[in-house]
Amino acid sequence: MAMDELNFGDRLMGHLVDGVEGTPYQAAVLHLSEQHGVRVEVPYVSRDGGGQFEHVERWFRGMSVPSNLLLHTANGPVSLFGVTWAGYSENSGQNLSLGNLKPAEAVLAERDGELSDGLTVQTVRSRLDGLNDWTGLEATDEDRETDEEHRIRTITYRLRSPDELVWSQGEATMTLRADWTAAHHTDGYNRAVELSDNVVLESAFVDGPRSFHEHFAAQRKIASLLVFLYGRPISFREHRVQDERFASRLLNGKTYNHPFVELISDRTVRERLTPVPSRKELDRPLAHMTQIGADGLATWAANYDTWRRFILPSAGVLGRRGAFIEDRVVSTSMSLEAAGGLIGKCPGEEETYTPRRMKTTATYVFRCLYVLRIGWGDYIASDVGLARAIANNYNDVKHADRGDFPDSKYTYLVSSTNSMLVRLLALYLTGKGDDLLKFYRNGRELWSIQQRFGGVGVRVTDEGKWEEVSNEDNLRDS
Repeated sequence: MAMDELNFGDRLMGHLVDGVEGTPYQAAVLHLSEQHGVRVEVPYVSRDGGGQFEHVERWFRGMSVPSNLLLHTANGPVSLFGVTWAGYSENSGQNLSLGNLKPAEAVLAERDGELSDGLTVQTVRSRLDGLNDWTGLEATDEDRETDEEHRIRTITYRLRSPDELVWSQGEATMTLRADWTAAHHTDGYNRAVELSDNVVLESAFVDGPRSFHEHFAAQRKIASLLVFLYGRPISFREHRVQDERFASRLLNGKTYNHPFVELISDRTVRERLTPVPSRKELDRPLAHMTQIGADGLATWAANYDTWRRFILPSAGVLGRRGAFIEDRVVSTSMSLEAAGGLIGKCPGEEETYTPRRMKTTATYVFRCLYVLRIGWGDYIASDVGLARAIANNYNDVKHADRGDFPDSKYTYLVSSTNSMLVRLLALYLTGKGDDLLKFYRNGRELWSIQQRFGGVGVRVTDEGKWEEVSNEDNLRDS
């Protein structure tokens, strides 16, 4: 019997197997906690004269832990990979000790073959925030029949082969598909059938099984794109893996299935703790999957490594709840500097140079503005002016020798503007900029930024200065 899932607060008692012939099984408790993720507690007797716990004492006193272990529990087996030492305590009076182990990955199944082999899997399926609405993929249909008085007589749900989008991402084949499941729940009081229809992100490599880290790195590229598209945190909620070494068998030992089994990774397990976003929080991505398409996702992934210095700082701050506006300014400005360096020289940037014709921070910001060609409206006099305002605020926030922090209302506007700029640059990196940016170039989709400038009552001049505007100007601009 195998477990289907493990949740926070679950504790499983069982016996550890290290795969070494002749080694006694060791009692242990696996615990999934919000603070530590997956931990394995191992009680043992120190300085045991009978030798039963000699190998366990070596694990903890010598910090020499087997990299892979198998835990047999009454609920089913759990395979532990990338196990590391996480400390121990001893009660010298009674020789009773408790050791702690930390696995990098825990798979809720037993694997065939040598226990010491590193974990590689053929396919990883993951669930992330926002995938259902962003993709629009579904695997269920609903039909209702009514009588003459329009009362519902029957409801039919049809589960069908899932829709999917497939693209190549280096050596990986990536798939977005709607995945349905049906579960029956019955007890002495209630009877229910639960149908789930959720989109998963799937990765597989053309040359066969790869480590979970390699699968995750490929999937993280798409998760980062979603952070830019939504402008908010996007969390991994679940991973399931499939490989021919994780097999389901009949009593006679014959294999009848290679199911997807849950994998809990120390990299992502705490993302489960973030609040699930509401539909309202995910109602306006910059673009949907159908607008970007398989070729756009492939282009984004192909650009990812070259543009890491742009992507990572902004994805990090946009994906963090409660970041200070100064944090947003610094991280997004770092991204704009990196992007400007990759974009290269653009017409008109000489206006941002120093008197000695040296490039400035404003030069790199201007390059980003040049390729985006955004229509800002009357609150921003020019791209050169905006580039200077962003650069000045960024440097004032970053450098202590410039005195106190700049006025928070200006930092707020730069934070908002920068956040939009990096998100729009992410669209540019899909190769679909001409199509996806046209509404921003004519100013129709920048009302939120314009409202912020109007609310503060300022505009940016050609010199990059903040100029107050009167109520009459605000009314006329609106």
